[in-house]
Amino acid sequence: MNSEVDINVLVTLYNQKISSLTNQNILLEAKIQSLTKDFELERDKLLAQLLELKKPIPSVSKPRSSKKIGDYQDSEVQ
Repeated sequence: MNSEVDINVLVTLYNQKISSLTNQNILLEAKIQSLTKDFELERDKLLAQLLELKKPIPSVSKPRSSKKIGDYQDSEVQ
């Protein structure tokens, strides 16, 4: 068995492996950027919903009597 390796075969194989790993790396980086963008959009939506929920609710109440208990107690009628 010949113990020497053809340099051309070695370089070709090396270039294929580097190319494959580079492509995988690029795909993973694109996936990370996509997930980051999706996260930011979802975060912005949730923050907008939170602000909407934190807005004060306009109170719609029935008109109350202007008389207070103290008014009756302070009257001079006996």
